[in-house]
Amino acid sequence: MAPWILRFAVFLLSCFLCQQEAQCLDEVLRLRTSLLEKYQKSIRPVRDYRDGITVHLNVALRQITDLDEKNQVLKTFCWLRVYWKDEYLAWNETEYGGISSIMFPSREIWIPDIYLYNNVDEQSDGGLQPGTNVKVTSEGEVSWLTPSSFTSSCKIDIGPFPYDDQNCLLHFGSWTHTGIQVDLQNVSDAADLSDFADNGEWWLLGMPVRREEKFYSCCPEPYPNLKFSINLRRRPMFYFFNLVLPCLILLLINPLVFYLPPDSGERMGFCMTILLALVVFLQLVSESLPKTSDNIPLIGKFFAGTIFLLGLTAMANIIILHLYYRRPGSKAVPPVIRKIFLVYLAKIFCVTKASDCDEKEKDEKDGPEAFKISNPFVDVTQMFPFGGSAPNSPEPGSRDYGTWDCSGRVRRKEPPRVTFNLEAMQTNSLIYLKEILRSVNVIVKDIKEQRADENVELEWRDVAMILDRVALFFVIMATVGLSMAILLFSGL
Repeated sequence: MAPWILRFAVFLLSCFLCQQEAQCLDEVLRLRTSLLEKYQKSIRPVRDYRDGITVHLNVALRQITDLDEKNQVLKTFCWLRVYWKDEYLAWNETEYGGISSIMFPSREIWIPDIYLYNNVDEQSDGGLQPGTNVKVTSEGEVSWLTPSSFTSSCKIDIGPFPYDDQNCLLHFGSWTHTGIQVDLQNVSDAADLSDFADNGEWWLLGMPVRREEKFYSCCPEPYPNLKFSINLRRRPMFYFFNLVLPCLILLLINPLVFYLPPDSGERMGFCMTILLALVVFLQLVSESLPKTSDNIPLIGKFFAGTIFLLGLTAMANIIILHLYYRRPGSKAVPPVIRKIFLVYLAKIFCVTKASDCDEKEKDEKDGPEAFKISNPFVDVTQMFPFGGSAPNSPEPGSRDYGTWDCSGRVRRKEPPRVTFNLEAMQTNSLIYLKEILRSVNVIVKDIKEQRADENVELEWRDVAMILDRVALFFVIMATVGLSMAILLFSGL
């Protein structure tokens, strides 16, 4: 085929299509003009005013923008699908070139006044804003598909936080028309979730819908409304790794404070550090939760229980340190406490008492041989043999021992004979011995008092160490119980 023939055929076809399109545009304009010529968008589109209009509503949830637990506000983005019949927008297809449907701007025709009852958006009244086009068929069936963002109130149940499920409502209904005038019906039993975008904080469990009719004191007629329930479940991993897990670690470290020696001086500092860390974590949790007294969150109970347990641990350490560092001169351990702690609890917790070891060492040192003293009443003549010196004899070199000549030399002479007065010497010896015994008795008394004080201190230290072991046992049991409780209630 020649090229000029092909070009001519294309030209004829284009002219035919343009003519057909022009005819179609003319028909659409004629139909549109005919339908809107006497149309009143402020009046319900029914021939008989006593008839009602049935409006079907369905919601396709696209995204959960935010759930603000502190302010109890839910932000969502939805596609609304509204269907009804407009008796003034029906036509005969044969009269208008076979046109079966036409599009109208939503501002040009009547649309139902459907509002979100639980709207809390300050910049919107919660109504469906006209903006998108409306599709109308030749039978008068109207389909309005419009996207909308909603900010609704949501009652937050913080009891099981952060392992909680929330149920938020989108409550739709006609604001001015009664159920007789506009009957609102749901298209299906649940919203459309096929295009829902997953949220990083919540799992969407479902979105069922139920229809209710409510009667108000102002009007005897019923007002139908639709309630779309958005069932959400929190994803707890963020809170577990950032709040629960650090608290569990601090809780498990807490019993180790009893393994620190009391002499180290770090026990109370260790307890206070853990306690302050938990208070900081609790403050972080409270800032993200609503200020309500209706319920206490699970994580708040866990932190409160942990802080209470740490408080008891600190109190037990204060008592233990007070008993461990008893000053000399303190009262002896009462018999009841001695029997309970130093007899029964020492055996149960297998504690070796320091007072028993100290008594064994003292018994070995202070045996009968250690206190063996020779007889002080010995024969005094054994101390001074005949010809020896006596206490009253002159010392060699003294002037009483010899005479001096003119040259300064000493003329020696025989020492005089010394006679012993045994009675006087025995009397003096007894006096000296009595003084020595008196001094020894004072020393022995002081040693006994010192040892008694040391015994009392050791017994109080034994009581403190046994109490330390008892507190360690109960703190470990309470820690395990509290940890199991949070894990069981959390459902992990």
